[in-house]
Amino acid sequence: MSESRTTQFAIGVDVGATKIAGALVDHRGEVVAEQRTATYASEGPVAVVGRVAEVARSLLHAAPAPVAGMGIGTPGYVDPVAGVVTNAVNLGWDRVSLADDLRDSLAQELPDRAGIWIENDANVMALGDYHYGAAMGCGDFVYVSIGSGLGSGILVNHRLVNGAEYRAAELGHLSLDPNGRQCACGLRGCVETVVSGPGILATAKELLRTGESSMLNERRPLKPEDVVEAANHGDPVALRVFDGTAQWLGQALAPCIALLNPNRIVIGGGMGLAAFDLLYNGVFRELERRVIRDSYAHMPIVPSKVHSSAVGASSLVWHALENNHAA
Repeated sequence: MSESRTTQFAIGVDVGATKIAGALVDHRGEVVAEQRTATYASEGPVAVVGRVAEVARSLLHAAPAPVAGMGIGTPGYVDPVAGVVTNAVNLGWDRVSLADDLRDSLAQELPDRAGIWIENDANVMALGDYHYGAAMGCGDFVYVSIGSGLGSGILVNHRLVNGAEYRAAELGHLSLDPNGRQCACGLRGCVETVVSGPGILATAKELLRTGESSMLNERRPLKPEDVVEAANHGDPVALRVFDGTAQWLGQALAPCIALLNPNRIVIGGGMGLAAFDLLYNGVFRELERRVIRDSYAHMPIVPSKVHSSAVGASSLVWHALENNHAA
């Protein structure tokens, strides 16, 4: 690690559908200052970009030492070279030149050599674990975030895999059952229709309709967190939910392992962390059925250690500087 990096800070901003979260972070991933505000995505991209700039401006003023740059994590497909976000459905964005717009807004405050880097939100979380967390220094791994959907990021030889049109690592929209549940993307049976908070809830409700006795029958309204709690108490229906969820997750990870031979799998996201112990053994049972054992015999599956999306976004700065990426 260079001496200059240890004396600088990075700003990370996560642009979500409901909130914009920012953090001023040092080279170890320690948060020095935080700032957040509501997104109000319905007001349009100009207003949202203005709020992102305000969050960044506040953190710039809070920095006790030079800021090396700013990393932004956002939904949608991201061209990290041009800094352009397309098809960010949750934000209502078709095409937004986010990096250029932010440079214009922060022209007076941003240090001369400080860059702005944009990436997909799952990719920034993968980089967060690479720089600060469960995959620190690991050049080949797959990151999976289980929350309201299923996101993923892949590093090969210490670099993110973006794909020809920046659509790589769409694990959540791999259809495992073309006759399965309808997915928001238009396909049926996508992984995230089962491996996600809403997917877990849907599976639980399907099993409860069979009339089997379960503590979940007493929960109104039923939430994904209730299914986790019930499974941890040995509820048979809840345990069956996670058996099925783990089977689907294992099926999705099997081609990743066969094709990429990763050093490890990192599981993150609110639901991924909450249900990690419930999924772990089932995923390996499924891998045993689908992948040559030597491909994963020494591959651990570990929980993410970076729980803040803004901290994950800040790692974009260090990653870009280490790989000589232009801002």
